[in-house]
Amino acid sequence: MAKLYAILEVVSDRVEMHKNIGEQRNNWNSLLLTSINALTLSVATMAGIAATSVIGGGAPVAALKLSSTIMYLSATGMLSIMNKIQPSQLAEEQRNATRLVKQLHNQIQTIIAKGNPTTSDVNEMMEKVLALDKAYPVPLLGAMLEKFPENVEPAVWWPE
Repeated sequence: MAKLYAILEVVSDRVEMHKNIGEQRNNWNSLLLTSINALTLSVATMAGIAATSVIGGGAPVAALKLSSTIMYLSATGMLSIMNKIQPSQLAEEQRNATRLVKQLHNQIQTIIAKGNPTTSDVNEMMEKVLALDKAYPVPLLGAMLEKFPENVEPAVWWPE
């Protein structure tokens, strides 16, 4: 029973961590999308002003055209980076991880509520926790605190 309570405590922490990471990733997705939309709107406005300006203007019109071209290129670059990173997909993965860890939390609570857990119940829950840790790693564990690790390995909090 003590081992199940220990596992339940760790799973409760995982639920909170995955939820917080999911919110952060969702905020980054919204921030990037808003920034690109604002940049695109500004560039479209600049291009419109440059197109409607009097032809005799010369240098100011050329400066508007050049700056709008550079800003369009930067917006395109930001979009290509976002397509590579896919922050909305990362946020969705965190929501999925939170849901799965909550399900595991409820399963452990059910086993504890039934009483008399067996060793196979403890081992099964431990295997599920380790499988979720491997599928959805949390970068906040002690093994991942080193700034520049020699090699990157998944963090394991339960000895085998």
